[in-house]
Amino acid sequence: MDILIIGLSHKSADIGDREIVSKKLLTPELRQVFAKKLLNLKDEGNRPLINELVILTTCNRSEFIMDLPQWAVGGNAHFIKDYISGYFFDKKGSDNLFYMHLNFEAIKHLFSVASSLDSMVIGEPQILGQIKDAYNEACEFKMNGQVLNKLFHKAFYCAKRVRTETKIASSPVSISYAAVELSKKIFNSLSEKTILLLGTGEMGKLTAKHFIKCGVHNIYIANRTKEKAHHFVEESFGANEKNYVDVIDFSEYYKLLPHTDIVLCSTGSQDYVLRYDDIVSVIKLRKQRPLFLIDVSVPRNIDPEINKISNVYLYDIDDIGKMIEDNLDIRKKEAETASELVEINVKEFMEWRNSLNVVPVIVSLRNKVKDILEIELSKYISEKKEKDLIINSLTNKILHEPITLIKKAAVDSNETNMLETLKTLFNLDLGKEIKNDNTINKELEKGFDNKNNSSRIKLIK
Repeated sequence: MDILIIGLSHKSADIGDREIVSKKLLTPELRQVFAKKLLNLKDEGNRPLINELVILTTCNRSEFIMDLPQWAVGGNAHFIKDYISGYFFDKKGSDNLFYMHLNFEAIKHLFSVASSLDSMVIGEPQILGQIKDAYNEACEFKMNGQVLNKLFHKAFYCAKRVRTETKIASSPVSISYAAVELSKKIFNSLSEKTILLLGTGEMGKLTAKHFIKCGVHNIYIANRTKEKAHHFVEESFGANEKNYVDVIDFSEYYKLLPHTDIVLCSTGSQDYVLRYDDIVSVIKLRKQRPLFLIDVSVPRNIDPEINKISNVYLYDIDDIGKMIEDNLDIRKKEAETASELVEINVKEFMEWRNSLNVVPVIVSLRNKVKDILEIELSKYISEKKEKDLIINSLTNKILHEPITLIKKAAVDSNETNMLETLKTLFNLDLGKEIKNDNTINKELEKGFDNKNNSSRIKLIK
C-alpha cells in the first residue's frame, strides 16, 4: 500500500493552466467521470493500479490523492502522472506542471495543505473545508476505503492541532479582514454599528461582506453615480446580504456622518472627500463617540490631518499594509511550530500504515498456533468451550513477545526481513488464511490504532 499524490497548484502552474484543469473538474459529475477513468487503470497483468482515490480541486490547486497497491509503485506512478497530464493538456511538457509525492512526502504534503501551510496565504481557513468536501464526496461515491479514510481523518486532526496550538490564523492578512479586525478593537461589538461605504471598489465589497458576517446590519453605500451603486449591490451581495445594505445619494453622505461609526473610503477622486474641518464638526455632533475611518484609496481621499482629532481613528492603505506585513511575519514564525506538529502527525500515520504490512502475518501466525493447539488438545479435551479458552490463553502467552517485537519492527519500518523469516519458518500462507478475516481490523484497533482517528468511514462536517 502506497500513498501517491499528483497535482498542480499556484506554486507549479499559472492561473491559465490551473483553469484548464479546474474546468474539467468543475462539478461532481465531471469529477466522477475522471475518477472512474483513474480507478479503471490497469497494469500489464490487468491488475488495478489505484485502490482508493480522493479528488481535491480549488481555485489554487487540483490534486489527486491515491492509495496504490504495492505492485503499482515505480514506473506505474509515472504512468499515472502522464495519464493525468494527457487528460487535461495536449501540449508537450505539460507533465512538468504536475508534482508527484509518494508515501512520507505525500502524507506530509496533505497534512501541510490541510493545515494551510501550503496556501498562497499561510493560515487561511478555507482550504480545510474544501478538503473535507473532497473527502465527503469520495465517501459518497465510495472511492475511498480504510487507508484514505484513516489518512484524511488524521489530516483533519493535524489541522485542528495546528489551529489550536499555534497562532497561525490569529492575525489578519488581507486588507478587508484587517479593517474588520481593527474595528473590533475600537468597538467592543459591531452588531449595532452603522457603516458608510464611499465608492464601489472591490475592496469595499469584500470589507462590507466581512462586516455583515460579523453581525453588522446597517451599511450605507454612496457613489457619485447612484445607478452604479445599485448595480454594485445587485452584483456583489447575496439575497440575505442585500437586506442590510442601502444606497444613498452621494450628496447626502455628509448628513449621515454623525450617525456613522465606521467609514470605508474607496473612491476614484483625485482630491480629499473628507477634510479636517468636516470631521471636527461631525465628532462634536457625535458627542465624542469614536469614529473609525479607513482610506484604501490611492491617491488618498481622506485628509491625514484628521488623525489628530480626538476619538477619531484614521488608517490608510499603508497603515493597514504595515499591519498585514507584521502579521505575515507572525504567521511565518508560527508556521515553523506548525511544521513540527505536521511532522509528528505524519510519523504517527506512517506507523499505522506500516502496521498494515505486519497485521496479516500476526493474524496468520495466531491461526497457525491455534491450529496446532487444536489438534493436540483435542486428544485430551472434548468440551469445546473449555478447549477454546485454553487455546486462546496459550496462544496469547506463546506469541506475546514475538508479536510485540513484530509491532516494534513495523513502527521502525524494519520489518521486511523479519516478516519473510516468519513466513518461511512457519510456512505461512497469508492469502489463504486471512482473506476477508475481520481479525485484521481487531488487531489494528488493539495494537496500532489511536483514539484520535476513527477507523470507520464517516462524513466530516
